[in-house]
Amino acid sequence: MSFARYIAKRYNHTSKKGEQLWSKPMMRIAVFGIILGMIVMITAVAIITGFKNQIREKVTGFSAHIQLVNRDLNRSYEYTPVDNNWEYLAEIQHYEGVNSIHPFITKPGVIKKDDEIEAIVLKGVDSTYSWSFFNKYLISGQAPKLDSTQKSNGILLSAYIANRLKLKVGERINMFFMQKPIRLRRFKLIGIYQTNLKTFDELYAVVDLRHLQKLNNWEPNQYSGFEIMVNDFEQVRQIERKISSRVALEFNSKNESLQTISTLDMSPQIYDWLQLQNMNVWVILILITLVAGINMITGLLINILEKTNQIGLFKAMGATDKQIIKIFMINAAKIIGKGMLWGNVIGITLCYLQQEFGLVSLDPDSYYLSEVPINFNWTYFILLNAGAFIVNLAMMILPSLIIARIRPVQAIKFN
Repeated sequence: MSFARYIAKRYNHTSKKGEQLWSKPMMRIAVFGIILGMIVMITAVAIITGFKNQIREKVTGFSAHIQLVNRDLNRSYEYTPVDNNWEYLAEIQHYEGVNSIHPFITKPGVIKKDDEIEAIVLKGVDSTYSWSFFNKYLISGQAPKLDSTQKSNGILLSAYIANRLKLKVGERINMFFMQKPIRLRRFKLIGIYQTNLKTFDELYAVVDLRHLQKLNNWEPNQYSGFEIMVNDFEQVRQIERKISSRVALEFNSKNESLQTISTLDMSPQIYDWLQLQNMNVWVILILITLVAGINMITGLLINILEKTNQIGLFKAMGATDKQIIKIFMINAAKIIGKGMLWGNVIGITLCYLQQEFGLVSLDPDSYYLSEVPINFNWTYFILLNAGAFIVNLAMMILPSLIIARIRPVQAIKFN
């Protein structure tokens, strides 16, 4: 065992009989500060990233990550139809990062029940559509079962609309479309979902797109556009640019071409708001790290003052400043490590309990979620621990440099 390691180990176990060491309670406070800091940092990162992931999932569940629509500057829910005979559609399906591609149609309409009416947007999908998103948020009934042979009359409504119109699963719904002449379609309510994202819950219902094709007098191969789902949200912009560059210069016989619109452009206010959450996380991490570091600096300074006589004695016996500094840095590393270990255990346990049992609830109208979300991303936790340990240890260097200014003669006489 090296000299520095041996002395560092002995420092934790020896003191003069009856000697009152102020560094011990200060070090306990420092450990407690690090534990508390790690708990706050771990839970803050897990909650903020969980919140962002769930909101992103809900937004893209309604509108997909990327839409491929007609290049006609039309931003209403009544799109100019596009055909499915574009050669690059099959090519896009095999792009790296692309999960799926499916057609969709949107059309505004009005639901009427007795004297109550509600304006909504019908979203039509076909048998290639994945119902995994809506199945996750179903609170009653089931999602429509679509196949390529028989048209389904089922409709999926949000709990917000169903409650306002006092509708229950199994009821027939009259849907009016403002055309010339006004058209009527009857659907059967077979499922009710609730995402708590009110902006979309109060707007969308999902049906078989063949109803909307007939209402629009479109051909069976005509749609509002195509929705593209990607595997990694962080690659949305990159994949959108790749698809955009592929489709931009290709025109059909009608001199039409398609354009891409990413979810970031369809709902910019939501993503700008989520982006602000990153600033909150950084503020929390910086403040907590500074508080824990200041506690450690205070404890280490008191420890150096209490050991001044011994520092002088070691120097007189030939110990170098580097060796003595190493003694205090080893002790500091042990204290930081101990605090971080317990902080991780408690923080991760709290996150697990929240994820499994939803102990802390939220107001859905304000936060779009019914309970505090948790995201277990071990990469974030590892980086957080590594960063906190390095920063705290680096902050110990400054008080340790005081040792280099201590002279043996004065130090031995110091009391």
